[in-house]
Amino acid sequence: SDCVKNVILSEAKDLKWPKNEILRYTQNDKKREKRFFTRSDSSGVLKGDLRMKISTGEESEALPRKVAYGIVIFLLLVAFMFYKMNNTYVAAYSVEVDDKVLAVVREKSDFIDVLKKMRDEALSLHGQEIGLSKEPNFVETRARKDELTQYEEMIKNIKAQLDIKLRAAAIGINGEKIVAVKDNETAHRVLNGVKKFLTDGEEFEYDYVGFIEKVEVMETAVDFGDIMDEEEALQFIIVGTDEKKIHKIEKGENTWSIALKYGLKMDDIMKANPGIEPTRLQIGQEISLMVPEPLVSVRTKKYIELVEEIPFETEYEKTNTLYKGDKKIIVQGREGEREVKGYIVKKNGTEIGMEIVDERILSEPKTRVIAEGIKPRPATMATGFFTNPTRGRLTSSFGMRWGKQHTGIDIASPRGTPIFAADAGKVSFSGRKGTYGNLVIIDHENGYQTYYAHNNRNLVKQGQRVYKKQKIAEMGSTGRSTGVHLHFEVRKNGTPINPRNFVKY
Repeated sequence: SDCVKNVILSEAKDLKWPKNEILRYTQNDKKREKRFFTRSDSSGVLKGDLRMKISTGEESEALPRKVAYGIVIFLLLVAFMFYKMNNTYVAAYSVEVDDKVLAVVREKSDFIDVLKKMRDEALSLHGQEIGLSKEPNFVETRARKDELTQYEEMIKNIKAQLDIKLRAAAIGINGEKIVAVKDNETAHRVLNGVKKFLTDGEEFEYDYVGFIEKVEVMETAVDFGDIMDEEEALQFIIVGTDEKKIHKIEKGENTWSIALKYGLKMDDIMKANPGIEPTRLQIGQEISLMVPEPLVSVRTKKYIELVEEIPFETEYEKTNTLYKGDKKIIVQGREGEREVKGYIVKKNGTEIGMEIVDERILSEPKTRVIAEGIKPRPATMATGFFTNPTRGRLTSSFGMRWGKQHTGIDIASPRGTPIFAADAGKVSFSGRKGTYGNLVIIDHENGYQTYYAHNNRNLVKQGQRVYKKQKIAEMGSTGRSTGVHLHFEVRKNGTPINPRNFVKY
């Protein structure tokens, strides 16, 4: 674009122009020229002209800088004016009572309207007029906008200066006044609300609902600012404070993440928000983080009649007819029955016991008698617990393998590694058997058998009794085997079961 390069002032003498022509343009391919003329008198003679030559090329380079500087200065001026508008001191009034500033307002009516609203509210709710201890003094002053008193702070300051006591109903707990509300009716509604909350809304299902503490409603006189509305009083007694902590649900949050964020338990979140559905939280939904710590406890009683079992007792008798560790029931026990009438007692919705009014035995329980063996157990008698049969690493597990059932587990170790009896018992087979190769089978005489296969050498004979952890073979690769290992099986009544239910590999 073309830019102004310079301004040339020159004389134009004795030139006559029409009165209405004061501006002339001339233009060619290289430049444009504006000529501004000034009249010397009413005759229309122009004494001189002011020429502004507008051209392109090297002469225009200086102007962008001037324009940029101008823009910067303009923006700074705007910013400065904006700052001044927001920080300029304005005419205001300092509202004072007994040399104490209650508020700083633009207009007197700002304070007077708030005071009137509070007076009307007190008259409507309590039937009493309220007023300040003295008429307020409005002192002219100047203040910034951010120094003007906000509505809530003004209310608080006015309440602190009220010199009148209002009749109210106080709720006392164990002789201490806890909260004050406008009247007895409101106080009793608050207490009923507490009972409903602490009984999960089921207070009408009980035969008795009452406070454990001594709770009473009494007439009292309190400052205007100390009277709570019904909801505030209910919140204070249930939660234990009038403080509020609210969390607004954000995208991706759930009750678990919120509990973790604030160091709470899931139960705490649920207690603070009765009726909330954890799986249906909505973005923007507000939940309370104040875990209730009620100032009172509610006891409930519900009458019931039921027939319940009487558990039987168990007696033990020593006998040398059984080995140590063995037990045998010689008299079966039997529960008795009784009819019970009484009250289920709960505290804040949690059952804490039963008050029995009457009971009647329908049948006596029968004691169970168990014989306990004291006879020393032979070393070759099974203990009922298996130990690892060898050392090594597990190379194949129990279950389907290569399209067929693998009936045991494989443990690999070097050739000749000792193999031990997993438990005591009697050798029911020792020899070579088909794909097992060299095989030892031990019958533990309790329904269990163990198999030890692919042995390099068997060290026990059929019919021989062995004790637990006795060396019975050496590891090898006989039969159908892909390498040196022990194939170990556990069978119960002939059916293979997973050995890893009994041994650790």
